Amino acid sequence: MQTATLADRQAKAVRAAQLHSSFEHLPLTLTATVINSLLVGFVEASVVPWAIIAAWIGLVMVLSALRVGLWYAHRRVAVGISPKVGWATLATIGTLLSGVLWGCTPLLFAPSDQAHLLFLAFVLAGMSAGAATVHAAHFPSVVAFIVPAIAPLAATFFVLGGRLQIVSGVMTVIFGISLCVASTRFGKWFRATTKAQLSLAARTEELDQTNMRLTAEISSHRSTQAKFLQAQKLEAIGRLTAGIAHDFNNLLMAISGAGGLIAMKSGGEEAYAPYLATIMQSIERGTTLTRRLLAFGRQQALTPRTADINGVLSGLQDLLLATLAGYGRLDFQPSASRVTAFVDVNQLEQAVLNLVINARDAMPDGGLVTIRTANVELSGNEAGAEGLFGRFALVAVSDTGAGMPEDVRQRAFDPFFTTKGVGEGSGLGLSQVYGLVQQSGGATKIDSEPGKGTTVSIYLPAGEKDTYSEPANLRSVPGPRADVRYAGCHIVLVDDDDEVRTTLAAMLDAAGYVVMSFRSPLRALEELRSQRPVHLVIADFAMPELRGDELAAQARRLRRGIPVVFVTGYAEPSRLRLEPWVLEKPFKASALLEIIEHAIADAEALTSKV
Repeated sequence: MQTATLADRQAKAVRAAQLHSSFEHLPLTLTATVINSLLVGFVEASVVPWAIIAAWIGLVMVLSALRVGLWYAHRRVAVGISPKVGWATLATIGTLLSGVLWGCTPLLFAPSDQAHLLFLAFVLAGMSAGAATVHAAHFPSVVAFIVPAIAPLAATFFVLGGRLQIVSGVMTVIFGISLCVASTRFGKWFRATTKAQLSLAARTEELDQTNMRLTAEISSHRSTQAKFLQAQKLEAIGRLTAGIAHDFNNLLMAISGAGGLIAMKSGGEEAYAPYLATIMQSIERGTTLTRRLLAFGRQQALTPRTADINGVLSGLQDLLLATLAGYGRLDFQPSASRVTAFVDVNQLEQAVLNLVINARDAMPDGGLVTIRTANVELSGNEAGAEGLFGRFALVAVSDTGAGMPEDVRQRAFDPFFTTKGVGEGSGLGLSQVYGLVQQSGGATKIDSEPGKGTTVSIYLPAGEKDTYSEPANLRSVPGPRADVRYAGCHIVLVDDDDEVRTTLAAMLDAAGYVVMSFRSPLRALEELRSQRPVHLVIADFAMPELRGDELAAQARRLRRGIPVVFVTGYAEPSRLRLEPWVLEKPFKASALLEIIEHAIADAEALTSKV
């Protein structure tokens, strides 16, 4: 069916081209017709009455004028590939009437001598040859002129009856037939050539469209490849920073523990107090830094829940206004409908605060910061959110600041990359936002142009759950139990970092616990296989021989119900989400002792029930 339709369209296009070719040369043809009619009238005026000549020339003029009008109308009307039949009919009628006017000249003028008859024969032959040439592509127009123009002349020769006249009549008929045959052959060539041109044009158009699609696909592929390489780079940097943060947390843990022990041993002497305070403040700053690195590396511990985004940001407005500190105005545009997302609210608040701080710094002369929320439906093709499908909550923070050039925009999420002056920024604000959103299963996009401000859009998974149960390892530890003390309990401590292990052992020893410290988790398992009492296991998560969760699984098989406290430099939500006791390094001795008390107490309570 499609092939038949294409062939039909091509046939119509060929007919339109034939008709167009006939009309295209009509002005020249009519000009020649008028001039020839005047010349014929001038020659025949010597033997034919002027009234007849004037009437004939008048008819030629009127018909020529009508055909000029037809040509003009055809030129202005868009015929296209499906011309109306009326145009071909009118064109054929025009040539037919012209042929009749010229064909009747031998009858009207009734030449009295042989010379005038031969003159008319010469004129009619020339006019027929011209018609065959001009209308060759449109065969009906050729026949419509030649037959009525040649037939009366041939009949006149035959009526005269002389040998010369009969031969002339035969030659006239042969000449007319030859012109028609030649026109037919030319028409076939014209149709074949036109079909070839149409096919070539269609093929060229198809190739152009294919080339455009290929160019668009290449451009899209390059864009996708660039984004993939950027994602790979950020993924690699994220893994690197998470590893660095883990090792740095171990260092901070050792320093923090040693500082706490010094504070305890010094007995609160005022001479050491300023130095200990400096140590603890530096540890806090280092802890904040590692948390930002872990956020970028998507290794921070999150407490996601279904949250009303409009409500969260509304409650944050006072803090955001204080952050702007007069350097800009805040325009909060919450969605008219309820916007919910499955996200860690505290981390989201920190992310929005970071974005507002960046917006403020981009507007040294003041400006407007706009926070907009919306429910969006993503189909996986959105720029900056490729691969995301379904309902998402959008939080967009815009400013009217200086904007970013493209090279800066491409590196905006890189950790430690900043355009601020020395000491004015850590370069981790946007990195932390990126890490939070990626770890939450969303996407982040930056739209910015120099002089036109910046918009940072974050897409968070829609909060479709009605309730949420926090993972056990992220539960808040209950308040301290002053009436419970487990001095003398035996604790197996496993950590492959010597400084951290020594510090933790010293903390536990100072609290009155009996500590069995191991660098190797396999050695710790040997201790658990023995008959010596063990009340609790403290294990690092990332260790070369066995991970902390693998050690805990084997320990529980050896000692049913034994509590395990995990101390880790970075979070592993997928592996530790069901563990009840998790501490993130660095932590204070009080936090460790408190969680130990609760873990042992819960284990004893469970044992007593059994």
